[in-house]
Amino acid sequence: MTAGIAALVEAYRNGWTHRDAATIASIWDPEYEVVYSPSELDRPILGAASIGRYYDRVFHDIGAVHVMTVADVRIDTIGDIAYAYFSFHLEGETAVAPEPFVVDGRNTLIARRTDDGWKGIHYHESLRGPLAEKS
Repeated sequence: MTAGIAALVEAYRNGWTHRDAATIASIWDPEYEVVYSPSELDRPILGAASIGRYYDRVFHDIGAVHVMTVADVRIDTIGDIAYAYFSFHLEGETAVAPEPFVVDGRNTLIARRTDDGWKGIHYHESLRGPLAEKS
């Protein structure tokens, strides 16, 4: 049962690795008003279509992704609801006047079982702060 949730996490990682908004868009439940909270925005993005547009913009501004890893994956299911917690490490460069960047963060992804398998309904991201212990 957790394999379906692990597949969502892998689609997220793979979408970032290849700067592929369509792969990331495939994670979300189009029948649900998904709440998506990336760390850089003050307000959440609502709905799967809006998330797709967000990633189109994000990947337009990123020239290359060199490394995208996920770790510390923890998955639990409660009936038709599941969550995944994972950390990520992203390295790349911007598209305009290429400058390198590194982002380390933590995510919680909540999903529900649908007729099409597991689909994400809520996402929350937080970045590791400068005082976070490196492990």
